[in-house]
Amino acid sequence: MNKNAASKVCLPTVLVVSNDQSILINAPSTIDSLNQVCIPILEATQVISWVQEHQPDLIILDVCWSEVINMQLNAALRLDWLTRNIPILVIASSDTQQCHSLAKLDYDACLVRPYEPEELAQTVFSLISNSACEMHSKIIY
Repeated sequence: MNKNAASKVCLPTVLVVSNDQSILINAPSTIDSLNQVCIPILEATQVISWVQEHQPDLIILDVCWSEVINMQLNAALRLDWLTRNIPILVIASSDTQQCHSLAKLDYDACLVRPYEPEELAQTVFSLISNSACEMHSKIIY
């Protein structure tokens, strides 16, 4: 069996919802080995459709953008039976107004900028299901 073909099928998928595609640039190389998909926040419905169809292992939501869109997206993901169990990692700035809006969101983990790259990797791998991590470690390492 082709190792590359197996890794494309079995690697955990991380969806990054952000207008800034550099959100994972300084992440450790272990994150680079994951299947990463970046979708800019245009409309919550577009993101939800993608999530329903592709069922990523983790959603990273960058809340630097519109509070209304983030709240709509987060609420819709948690209410939909197809997406409610997908873990959500929120990335926020240290701005106090943004921290206030975080209290309204339902998420599994939160990182506040600036954060260490290792902290991002540790959080990502703690949120990805154990079976996905086991498959990942067997293929990559």
